[in-house]
Order: sequence, then C-alpha cells, then structure tokens
Amino acid sequence: MVRRVIEIVCLCAFLFCGRHPVSAQQVQAAAFDPEPVHLDAHVPGVPRPVTPHDLLSLRDPQGMSISPDGKHIAFVVGQAIGETNSYRSGLFVIATDGDHDVRSFGSAGPPHWDDINQWIPEAPQWSHDGNLISYRIRLASGEHWQVWGWDAGTGQREQITHVNGDVEKYRWLGDGRALLLEVVSSPSEQETTKWAEHGILMDRDITPYLSISVLAQKVESQEPKREYWFHEYETKIERRATAKEIRDSFPLASYDATGSIAEKRDSLSAKYRIVDANPSPDGEKIAYLYMVDDPVLSTRWGRRLLIRPDTGAKFAEVTPDSYYVDQYWWSADGTTLYFTERTGLGRAPRLYSVVGNDLTPKLVFNTDRSEYLSSFSSDGRGKHFACLWEDNTSPPQIAVIDAASRKLKKLVDLNPEFALLRQSPAERMEGTNRFGEKWFAYLVKPLDYQNGRKYPLVITTYRSGDYFLRGAPGDENPIQVYAAKGFVVLDFDAGFLRNLRPGDFEDKLLDWASPLASIESAVKRLVDAGLVDSSRVGLAGYSHGVEIGGFAVTHSHLFRAASGADIYNPCFYALGGEGWHELFTKWGLAGWTEGRAKAHWQEIAVPLNADKVSTAILQTATDTDYLGYMATYRALKDLDKPIELYIYANELHVINQPKHRLEIYERNVDWFRFWLKDEEDPDPAKSDQFARWRKLKEDAGKAAKTSR
Repeated sequence: MVRRVIEIVCLCAFLFCGRHPVSAQQVQAAAFDPEPVHLDAHVPGVPRPVTPHDLLSLRDPQGMSISPDGKHIAFVVGQAIGETNSYRSGLFVIATDGDHDVRSFGSAGPPHWDDINQWIPEAPQWSHDGNLISYRIRLASGEHWQVWGWDAGTGQREQITHVNGDVEKYRWLGDGRALLLEVVSSPSEQETTKWAEHGILMDRDITPYLSISVLAQKVESQEPKREYWFHEYETKIERRATAKEIRDSFPLASYDATGSIAEKRDSLSAKYRIVDANPSPDGEKIAYLYMVDDPVLSTRWGRRLLIRPDTGAKFAEVTPDSYYVDQYWWSADGTTLYFTERTGLGRAPRLYSVVGNDLTPKLVFNTDRSEYLSSFSSDGRGKHFACLWEDNTSPPQIAVIDAASRKLKKLVDLNPEFALLRQSPAERMEGTNRFGEKWFAYLVKPLDYQNGRKYPLVITTYRSGDYFLRGAPGDENPIQVYAAKGFVVLDFDAGFLRNLRPGDFEDKLLDWASPLASIESAVKRLVDAGLVDSSRVGLAGYSHGVEIGGFAVTHSHLFRAASGADIYNPCFYALGGEGWHELFTKWGLAGWTEGRAKAHWQEIAVPLNADKVSTAILQTATDTDYLGYMATYRALKDLDKPIELYIYANELHVINQPKHRLEIYERNVDWFRFWLKDEEDPDPAKSDQFARWRKLKEDAGKAAKTSR
C-alpha cells in the first residue's frame, strides 16, 4: 500500500532530524526527473510472478480531489525510476462520468519529501468556480515552494504566488478571489554564522547518535520564521495578511504586537493537545483535531475531533470514543463537516458527516468488504466523493462514490500491468495472546502452494490491513516476492498504541512483549495446521518493527533469521540526546545505567544478552543513524554470531533512493532464502555476498560447538 503517512510509533520520526518539511532537503540524494509519469494502457502478456522491480516501479497516487461540481477529479501520481535513481510525477484529470478518458497536465514537480524522507501526498485544490487547479511545486532545487495553477480546460500552467519563502500551506478564500498563504523560511545566515563561530551548548536540539553535523542539527531544529500573506488572484497583488485574515484561515495562530506568529494559548489548548484546526468557509464554525496521549484519559493513544458549532458557542466533542480521526473537511457552504475515522483494526476508514448544529455523526459510507478506501474528498453539494480504492492484491485506484446510491465506481487503474502478475491471495487471521490482548495479521501462502507441505515462514511487522500488501512499513519486504519464492508470509499488525504510565517500565515492556506473544501464538497455529515448518521461521521489521525484532531474538529461539532486529541499549541511551532522554524517563529507563535502571536494561538490551541470540540478523541502516546499531553489531560479531550491517549513504529514516530500495528488496529475499531454504541466487554478481554468508554460517556453527 502507498502509505499516506507512515506511523512511526517509536517517535523516531520526531527525533530523527529536522521537524519541518523545508529542512528535509538537507539529506536528499534521490533525483527528480521532469518527464511526466505516463499512465500506460493495459498490455496483454504472459502471467508471471511479481518481481522486486514490479513493486519499485508502481505508480503511486500522491494526492487527489474532486471538483466543486463533482464532474472531474484531479490527482497527482508519483513513480520511482530505478535506472536513473529518480522520481517522476504527473498531474491528471478525469471525468467522473462518460468515457473516463484521462488527461495529462504534465509534471507536478518534485516529490513533497518530509523530514524523514517520506513522500507526503498533497491534494491539488480546485478554485471556487472549478476553472483552476492549484498545487504547490518548485521547479529546481534551491527555489522556493510556490503555488502554481493549471487551467482546468486547457491544462496550461502558470505560477500563481511569488512570495519570498516556501509556501507550506495555503487556502483559497471562500469566494475564490484570493489565497491565504503560510510562508516559512530557514534561520538567517547571521544566526547560522553565530553557531558556526562559537561553541554550541549541548541541548535538546542535538542528537549525538545521528551522523549529521552539529551545526546542521542546530539549524534544522529551529522553528522556522512564519509569515502569513494574502494573494489577490486577479491583480496578483501580494501583501501581509491582517490579523483577522490569519485568524479566520489559520486558527492555531495569533498575531502579536511584533507581527510574528505564535501558537494560540487559551483554555482550549490547556485542556486538549490540539494538532490541527479547520474553519468553515463562512468562518462561523471551526473544527479541531486533538491528540489523546494521556493515560489518565485513555489507555489507548488516539486522535479525535472537536467542533465549535457557531461563533461564541462552547466546543463539543464529536468523536469522544474514536481511535483515530484521519481526514476532516467542510462542505463548500460550511453547513456540513465530513470526517473519516479508523478503528485501528486494519479495516477501511468510515466516512461520516456532521450537519448543522446536530453534532451526532451520521455514517455516509462504509464498505463491508475486504477492501480499503482512503483519501476522500467531496464535491460542493456532497453528492459525490472521490477516493482511493485498493485491496490486498491490488494497488490503489482512483474511484468515485455516489452518495445517494452508495455505489462505488473505479475510474482509473494506475497500474493495469499489475493485473497480469500472478499473486497469492491474503486471508485474515485473528487471535488473543497470553496477555489477553487481541491481534490480527494477513496470511499469504506460497504462490504454488501444495496442501500438506510444510513451508518456511517470513513474518513482517508492524502494521497490516485490508490495503495493498506491498512491502510492509518501510517498504523493504516484498510480500508477494516472498510468496513467489516459496515462503508463507504473515503480515502482522502490532496492535493499538498504548498510552504509557510515566516511569512504569513494566507498562512499556508490553510494547515489545505483547507483539512477540501474539506472533508466537500465530506461528503455533500455523505449525499446528501443518502449514509451517517451525525450524524455518524468519522475522522482518522496520522502525518499531525493528524494536519488536530486537526484543524477540533475545526472548525467543523461534526465529532462525531476521531482517531488522535491534532495540534500545545503554550505548544508545548515552548517544540519544535530551529528546530521547525524556522518552527514556517516561519509559522507566532513565538514570545511571549501572544504577536503578540496570535490571531494566538487562531485560531488553541485545548487547547485554548477545549470548542468548540464535538468530542470523541482517541490519539495514543509513549513514545518518547507523551508530544506533553499533553496540549490537559489535557484541554479536565478537561472539561470532551471524550478523551483517548495510549502511546507505544520503538517506534518512525512510530510505527513498530507488536504487537503494531495489537493492534492499533483493537482499532481504536472498537473506531469507539462504537461511530458511538453503538457497542461493546463481547471479555471479552475488557470489561475494553468498561467500560471506556461508562463512557466517560456518563460524556460527563453530561458535555453537565451542559454547557447548
């Protein structure tokens, strides 16, 4: 699945590098190819298994919206080009009725990378009259992000805004005559020079384990300067926005005496941790998203919705029991608030509406099938909704829903070639572990499955659902390629995020122990069913999944091989910096590591339990975070335990260079084939790799005999 926003639950995303999209380009080696994405027609061919290159080159939706009259949908598509280590984009328009011919409006510009190098989708916006489509782009590195527009009839493109800085957000005002812009800029050269010429006091802005210069970290950690500008579309006049204009369009900001923007502090933010706000077009109503991360209020982390139904009214909770409110937006006339809600069980979000002053949500659409709908938008009257449709074996497609009939119609298959490929279907598994916590996963059998035969198993973590099973979080484990190579695959979900009791280590321990218990329960079921060979089980993880893997290899001998397995240790505690120290304090892991926390570190740290590890570990890291893995790497190497560490240059938490992504796909497949099936790819280019791995296996065998 194309993850709209990857859930980095261990908070690595927040602490990893910069906190703002503007600074994300500091470590960015993936090139941009200005040639537009091509939507090829279906080409007949011979069915064959899925390959890593098929997954890499998928066309991914990166934002979409339906026109005010409901007659057209504008959508952005991105695609990785492995041969040139680059990405392409494209803006397209399709009619919701009739022949459904897709019109290409050319490139949509470079990807919108965030501060951990995810391509974050952004919906193109329609003008009030539907004659113009707008989108944020920049044509070259070093230029500012500006709003550009395409004539909806001719496709002709022009630059709309020319402000000095990066347009981070923008809103068309209700009558369509103007835009309100939020513009950000990096610290001045004078500030940067000051840090470069003097010593920098160790503080929360510096994270030592990151292999990024201290000066760069200091620059990236600063809150960028924010300004709000008014752009009049017809005259092209640009001026500073007034306090009222800012307040009406960006409610979380207030205008102080110096003209700078600061977060608004009032009784609302004192009670709720507000993360976003959206005023109605007429300015009479306002909706807020807030986080639920206080264990006193809820044992489960979540995101919920507030609304102020009219000026001066009290705020009311619209979704007091929701797990996660995903999207929310107003109808064109401001009478209706639409929102989508996820249950956290891997099912498609449900679409709701709140009409007028009746704050009871009404269900607009919900599928009862094993499919996933996302990225909703509505026309001006709420008669039609655009969305993405996908299922476990189908990448996302552009679709439209008729609100009256509640029928969904697929309009554009972005990857028609994929229908030719042979895939193994997925089936949902559910259960309850020994802690009494429920779990679910999706089981994919080998492509040429034979009943009665026992197969090796690869378990991917840490999120799963009814969406397209591409490569699990991080997109590093090609599920259908594993199936094509003769593996059973269990795409496992780690469950709800819990709100931790501060300082309670036993509570935090469940974040790792409970998923392991669930995995063990699932594997036992598969072994008992005669489907899986218990001596050939592998575990794959990314981000939080790596933590689960690190805990698993020291608390279980179930796993013969792993790709991504490590967890926090005293070395990382020292290198994490002040931000991580706050987390470790919350988790009951702070303080002198030889003091009260010693027993807790002994419970989880792989280097302190390296002698217990019987799993061959392949670790993938980047040149900006590999230091965090060195303690485990060194400990296992010293004990002749099989481990390899690959480090990728010019990458952040999300590895996004196409050549790197393809290589990781292929190496992970090779790793599990070698350790779980005793198979080697005959490609001469991989001869050195397999020679090393044979040596790892030999040395591990000798070390095991010596220890006995």
